[in-house]
Amino acid sequence: MITRNTPAEAILDIPGVIAYCIAKGVSPYTCSGDYTQSLGRLLELRDVADPEGFIAGLNKLAAKRRPR
Repeated sequence: MITRNTPAEAILDIPGVIAYCIAKGVSPYTCSGDYTQSLGRLLELRDVADPEGFIAGLNKLAAKRRPR
């Protein structure tokens, strides 16, 4: 399960996550590469209005994409 404490770079290998982030206006990258802090901190810095909703969407996407 993805939470606010999940390292942002840990979710980038899940198919569709990068597209989801970009579609929501959140780049998971910095000018020097992957964002290395927590997802919660990334969402805070990107001024995401509903971080819990964003994370819920990521979990829904991940549930569809991960092997069972």
